[in-house]
Amino acid sequence: MKPIETKFVKVNQVADETELLKAPAKALVEGGTVVFPTETVYGIGANALDEVAIDKIYEAKNRPSDNPLIVHIAKLSQLEILVESTPEMAKALMRAFWPGPITFVLKKKSVIPDKVTGGLDTVAVRMPENAIALKLIELAGVPVAAPSANTSGKPSPTKAAHVIEDLAGRVDYIIEGSDAVVGLESTVLDVTGDIPVILRPGKITREMIVEVAGNCEIDPGIVMGTEGKSASVVPKSPGMKYKHYAPKADVEVVIGTSSKLIPVFESYVEAAINGGYKVAIMSFDEDLLVLEKILKGKYTVSDLSAHVFLCSQGSIRNLDEFARLLFGGLRKSDDRECQKIVVRGVEEDGLGLAIMNRLNKASAGKVTRI
Repeated sequence: MKPIETKFVKVNQVADETELLKAPAKALVEGGTVVFPTETVYGIGANALDEVAIDKIYEAKNRPSDNPLIVHIAKLSQLEILVESTPEMAKALMRAFWPGPITFVLKKKSVIPDKVTGGLDTVAVRMPENAIALKLIELAGVPVAAPSANTSGKPSPTKAAHVIEDLAGRVDYIIEGSDAVVGLESTVLDVTGDIPVILRPGKITREMIVEVAGNCEIDPGIVMGTEGKSASVVPKSPGMKYKHYAPKADVEVVIGTSSKLIPVFESYVEAAINGGYKVAIMSFDEDLLVLEKILKGKYTVSDLSAHVFLCSQGSIRNLDEFARLLFGGLRKSDDRECQKIVVRGVEEDGLGLAIMNRLNKASAGKVTRI
């Protein structure tokens, strides 16, 4: 695409928001593209009712146009413009979790262009919790379609620096806010049937949804790691069809107890040093402290510096931190020119389901249980 002169807006305090966000909000109304922070990841937004503006998102991301986009709103009255109806069960879930990191799939009105929905008769809608995102959408006065603000396939951006690296010169505005506090894209929940179905797991877990709705199913492809494997699959949600979240390096995921995994990590390090390449080990602090001590007893400082990057994913007692740091860790490993990334996987329950969903995609299914 032809380079665009990207304008940068830094928003550090809530008091700054209204004045600083007027220009990017105006750009949205006029068909421009604006990158903005949310609590999940940074998004690249355009007027959801403007087909030409939507094309600019796909072009900037180099994203397939059959992959649905999420439409972001700032108040419930905007939902009425977008969807045919809102079931009572969906209303209860919205009261419980909006604003927040959950997206609802509902039957769409014709005002929504097919380019937003990938040709489906449903639309995915979310009300973000981030104050900057809410104010931007409120000032624009239009619903904002916004996928993650990365070039297609790369790890989603959780920091302004990630966005600048990927999309500077490809969008009209980049709003630089704080780091994402969740770090994984929103839960996507299909509420068009009698029982809600998770199409993409996220921070809002099945267990949390069941507490409100009484029941909740998970799309079988998520559990089996097969969603979107067939070229004939029509994705019902963002992230269901194509490879996502992948750094340049080859990613492998290993699951097991610390006592079993630490020797496995050692073997990956040995292979990297002997093979003359660099490996990243992404794991919990507790694992890395033990691993580092072992490695320092076996290898020289120069060998470790040249061939090993130990990347912390926080404490084993805090999966929220693991989720928040995941995409940043994948990007850091690329920045350090690692050829292989080995990530400690987690059990697929609660938030672990969302983490493993992203790791399955980042590793193209290379997951081993030790």
